[in-house]
Amino acid sequence: MVVCAIVGVLASILVVPRYVEYARARQVDDAAAVLAQDIAYVERFAENSAPFEGATIEVRTENPLAYTCYSGRPQGIDPQSRIRGVLLERSFPDVALVPGALQRYHPFLFAHNGSMQFVSEHQWADQHQQVTIELQSRVERGRVALVSVDAFTGAVSAP
Repeated sequence: MVVCAIVGVLASILVVPRYVEYARARQVDDAAAVLAQDIAYVERFAENSAPFEGATIEVRTENPLAYTCYSGRPQGIDPQSRIRGVLLERSFPDVALVPGALQRYHPFLFAHNGSMQFVSEHQWADQHQQVTIELQSRVERGRVALVSVDAFTGAVSAP
């Protein structure tokens, strides 16, 4: 029994820290999968909402990544709509958002007709493009995960 106890203690000393490190590094991939699901959900919500209601994804912080999904769109951007309520909030303490199409102060807007809009370089971006969102691990700097969104068709993937 003493031998089994010693083997158990040694295994826990070697295995547990590596598993914790692996799990923290893996969070960027999990965050990308959750973000892709949330984008698809918000898009479906907007399509099923009343005309001029839509939905919004707004980044609260980029590093670490935290965002909120709203019913409606900001009235300052779309005078025919308004934010009606929070659909969901997410935060990922070990994941950072690399500046790009989705960033703080540049929300993704989803319309009732299924289109997605966002501001890029102080003007509305072309809706006929593939948008790539890059997430980076704050634990393992070289580890990134991508989420692709087709702004025209709404197709979302996290390869």
